[in-house]
Amino acid sequence: MPSCHSVHDLELAVQDLWAHLPQDNDLNRFLETRSAGRRPGQGRSRATTPNKDRYLVLTARRHRNMNATLLQQHLRSATGTPVSTQTVRNRLHGVGLYARRSMSRFSVHPDNRRIFIWRYRGSRNNPAFVHESVRFGSGGVLVYGGISIDGRTDLYIIRDGPLTARRYRDEILRPIVVPYAAAIGDDFILMDNNCRPHRANLVEDFLFEEGIVRME
Repeated sequence: MPSCHSVHDLELAVQDLWAHLPQDNDLNRFLETRSAGRRPGQGRSRATTPNKDRYLVLTARRHRNMNATLLQQHLRSATGTPVSTQTVRNRLHGVGLYARRSMSRFSVHPDNRRIFIWRYRGSRNNPAFVHESVRFGSGGVLVYGGISIDGRTDLYIIRDGPLTARRYRDEILRPIVVPYAAAIGDDFILMDNNCRPHRANLVEDFLFEEGIVRME
């Protein structure tokens, strides 16, 4: 009959074994080997070969604004190897390439997209990684022009501020639309849009006084 000391040791051994009992897919290995440890050489195989790693690095260096998803697609298209975007990042991080915001400077070109560049640490001010961007957008011009089957009006440039209902009446309807409507005759119908200046009461009253029919 075992002694109390032996029973106590057995309980401790069982508790220790239970605490280290593997779960899920490792359970079958434990039942086969009676061991919770991994066999030498076991482990998840590497998703890419050294040659494929070099392909990723070269592609990222040649196309520094290409994100991890596009690099993933390029690798799969070229080699047939599907990898995760995290694997792509890991391989590039392994050689010191990190995705960073490109340096920006003011420009008149209408490009305000957020762009990341694959670059090495400490290369922040390299001119190759400077991307032109527009901080507050670019300028624009507001114009008005009327067209019909038989002709068109002159193009009118709306300057000095936004188009208000009063400006719409005084600068467009009275000098442009009214004479054009008279030239076309009784078949004239005005078609504009639902922007606020076009639908203001003073515009409605003016069109009524001039006998101009508007398409609703």
